[in-house]
Amino acid sequence: MITFDAEGGDGDGKQGARIAEEAHAAGVRDLVVIAHTGHSDADTAAGTDDRFHALFAAEAAGPAEAAETVGSAESADGSRTGLGFVSVHWPGMRCPPEPRLTDTTEAALSRTFPGAQRLVGELRALLDERPVRYGAVDDVGMMLRRLVEAPLQSDVNSYATDMSNALLPQSDPAMLFDSAVQVCEGFAHALEQAGEEAEREAQRPERIEQPSTGAEAPAMSKSGTLAESETAGPRPADAPDAWLSRPEPLGPRIRPFGVTEVGEDPDRLWDGAHQFLCQAVSYAIRRRAALIGERGLAPALGRIAEALPDTRVHLVGHGAGARLVAYAARGLGGGAHCVGSLTLLQAAFSHFAFTGHLPNQLRGGGGLAEVAHRVAGPVVCGYSHHDLELGLLFPLASRLLGESPPLVGAGRVWGALGYDGAQGVEGCPTLTLADALAEDALPRSGCVNVDTSAVVRGGAPPLGAHDDVFHRELARLVFAAGRIPGAGTGEGRGGTDRP
Repeated sequence: MITFDAEGGDGDGKQGARIAEEAHAAGVRDLVVIAHTGHSDADTAAGTDDRFHALFAAEAAGPAEAAETVGSAESADGSRTGLGFVSVHWPGMRCPPEPRLTDTTEAALSRTFPGAQRLVGELRALLDERPVRYGAVDDVGMMLRRLVEAPLQSDVNSYATDMSNALLPQSDPAMLFDSAVQVCEGFAHALEQAGEEAEREAQRPERIEQPSTGAEAPAMSKSGTLAESETAGPRPADAPDAWLSRPEPLGPRIRPFGVTEVGEDPDRLWDGAHQFLCQAVSYAIRRRAALIGERGLAPALGRIAEALPDTRVHLVGHGAGARLVAYAARGLGGGAHCVGSLTLLQAAFSHFAFTGHLPNQLRGGGGLAEVAHRVAGPVVCGYSHHDLELGLLFPLASRLLGESPPLVGAGRVWGALGYDGAQGVEGCPTLTLADALAEDALPRSGCVNVDTSAVVRGGAPPLGAHDDVFHRELARLVFAAGRIPGAGTGEGRGGTDRP
């Protein structure tokens, strides 16, 4: 593994050199670097690492050799496959979906936000007590602002959004400054919609789009976010609920003037307050992930590439970990040619991050617009419409201060890449997972959307399928993207030529 602190520091600065030494000794030619957010505690981090490594080792048709930093794989006859694994450990965490804080979650919050133990304790006390006074909900909003705020001149502030520098100054999410009661109402409504969407999804058959060609073929889905594929299969990225598509305030009700106590169903409002906590923490983690990727992982990868010029690095990220590895590729700049592929699974960042021009702006594009041109292989954007965390909650949490709900709907402007794929990227095809795994189906370079909904589909609301990524098919997708030779049963899956 390779470990970073919240500022992107990697201890003695020699971790990259040590990884390079071990990779050289193991004969590694393809190094898979994995980043995720399962770091709430040491056991969770180790368990998540083991599950990912087991998937990749199985796809390489051999057990993974346990090593402290690099896990290399062997084929069935004991010969080296030339494949290695590195896990990125960093101060991230995932809030559990249960509407109450546990001792474990409180400890994780205290580790993630050093020096805030007392504040975290006060937050838990309010969320446990659930007073019927509106003022208590206001206090939660104030505490969350204090928890996730960064000093004005802090470097992490430049990673608050996925917009390019041309659109700076960066802004904070509106949820931290709007009326806390209205924000909690919005999240409470979203939780209800998540439950209803899960019920609808369980009752309806899988949606299959028929191909359309010729002059009458639609250019976009009805929500106006995803160019239609020329082949049947990928599901257009329509909002999971009509509520997100309406140009109205996302908090359905406002605090009655002069009323001090919550009149009806206070537990509903406090469930929304707990989700407010989860989304505020997720925002801070995503912001931190980008800084660590560009300031920490990128230099380490540069040192590895310098020591191992014949070894390709394949970056894989899940959730906020996807933002970390994507910004690491940006941090490499022109040296990103050492990255053989970039695979993003349920990426928790803007679906406009890779576009050269934001459709709702006159100038400027996404903060990662140049990354696809620098990576030697493809940038694979896996998405699933079963991901309620990214489909419903992410748009609410991503609206920026000063922005009003847009006419085209919240999901359009503030949508997540892991829900509907990369948007506004010219020449970005969309494939089903089955089509993407066909021989030589993925492009040799550039962005490609892969609808992984066929396997990324399990999970209860409010998260839905966000964490349902431990599937052999997704490991196979990583191998196909990197054109890693000798993977699984298909020797040289997708071709063995190095991009």
